[in-house]
Amino acid sequence: MISWIKKNKVETFFIGLIVLTALFLRLYRITDFMTFLGDEGRDVRIVRDLVTKGNLVFIGPQTSIGNMYLGPLYYYMMAPALLISFLNPVGPAVMVALLGTLTVFLTYFLGRRWFGKWSGLIAALLYALSPVAIIYSRSSWNPNPMPLFTLLCVWGIYEVWQKKAFKWLPFVGLSFGAALQMHYLGLLITPVLGLFWLLTLKEIKKDNTRKKSFIKATAISVFLFLILMSPLALFDLKHQGMNFNAFKAFFSDRQTTINLNPARSDRFLPVIEQSVSDLVLARQSFFPGIVALILALSFIYVFAKSKDKPPYILLSAWIVIGFIGLGVYKQHIYIHYLGFLYPCVYLILGATLGHLLSKKFPLCLPWAMTLVFLSAISLIYSPTFQTPNRQLFRTEAAVDLIIKESKGEPFNFGLIAKQNYDESYRYFLENKQANLVPGEVKITDQLFVICEDGDTCQPEGNSKWQIAVFGIAKIDQEWSLDHLRIYRLIHPAQ
Repeated sequence: MISWIKKNKVETFFIGLIVLTALFLRLYRITDFMTFLGDEGRDVRIVRDLVTKGNLVFIGPQTSIGNMYLGPLYYYMMAPALLISFLNPVGPAVMVALLGTLTVFLTYFLGRRWFGKWSGLIAALLYALSPVAIIYSRSSWNPNPMPLFTLLCVWGIYEVWQKKAFKWLPFVGLSFGAALQMHYLGLLITPVLGLFWLLTLKEIKKDNTRKKSFIKATAISVFLFLILMSPLALFDLKHQGMNFNAFKAFFSDRQTTINLNPARSDRFLPVIEQSVSDLVLARQSFFPGIVALILALSFIYVFAKSKDKPPYILLSAWIVIGFIGLGVYKQHIYIHYLGFLYPCVYLILGATLGHLLSKKFPLCLPWAMTLVFLSAISLIYSPTFQTPNRQLFRTEAAVDLIIKESKGEPFNFGLIAKQNYDESYRYFLENKQANLVPGEVKITDQLFVICEDGDTCQPEGNSKWQIAVFGIAKIDQEWSLDHLRIYRLIHPAQ
């Protein structure tokens, strides 16, 4: 490595600068920017009990569609980070930021190996500056590491296909299992892996020695994949196949979930435009359809001119299969669903711009301007320089206020919010050993209610279960904390 650095000082400087920039953009004021709502609170409560009480976890978070559960791998990934940070939720967020930065470096590494050093540097630069990549690299959430694991899958299958390095197959099996446990949209990488697995098998079918080695490595890969997914199987055995039945319903109820006939789908163009707008144009609508067409034609031109076709073939299969899969999905597509495509998009940009920038002046000028433009808008619209949400600080401050005003007496707790639930508050209440009593256990003499809906909140007579179970109540005191309203309710007889 030292020898390589001495021979490539300029390149080392640039990739070092890009990686440090990626790290800065993801870690800068991460405590203020990180998301910490109900989902995040639920996750850290589960992982806290894992690291402090040894409560093993066999399932991960529930999906928003289909009532399916992910595997528990992300919780086990969170555990060391939460433990090292002394149960501070920022620990797992920092872990995700580090994994996001690693993904940027690996994008450079593969881009360099496949297309040359400038392509690798451009791919890494655009990935490092991407507003979407930054947003989803500074909060602890299970879909956020998916780009890393899908990139590892594709890297592994390329080594198998092109170099017949079958020792990579177990690595592919583990990476694929990890990607699926981050988000089930990782399933869309399955056809890519299957396609190049079949191409490899076709190329070696007459070589019995290689074929035996290939089949053996495949068997090990499948075994490792099943081991990684085994907690979900154990969960299903105990709960009458709940997850399997949810999967079955998801794919059989095609009226509301998927359209298995891609030719009848009208969602391909919106998916492509959304991908270009969010991943290429820094979440701006600068004619994404036209930009997508120019990028596609440029990539095809570079593909045709290239002497080394396999990397282009792999990227083409990756993105085309990804868009087909997303295009037949009938529900709303959130940008984090595209996590399995993030590295692919930036590798395509790197491969295309890297080749076109190698043209002699003035042919390279428009593409140099394109690179400057894409980098500039990513910086201009970077979330790093926007007003932070300070959710973590506000949540803990609200809990501290409740503990102070409860005066050590037992209390019940409730939350009124349109788009949140109370797990984040309960995490701090439990960690700080507040005298919180769940309403289903006992009704106390005071109820604290946090309202996230501002002045429109009506805690008296509210139908939320945690509040309704307290019974008839009146507001005794109230406080304001940013946009939060905090109320202490008591029974009228008091």
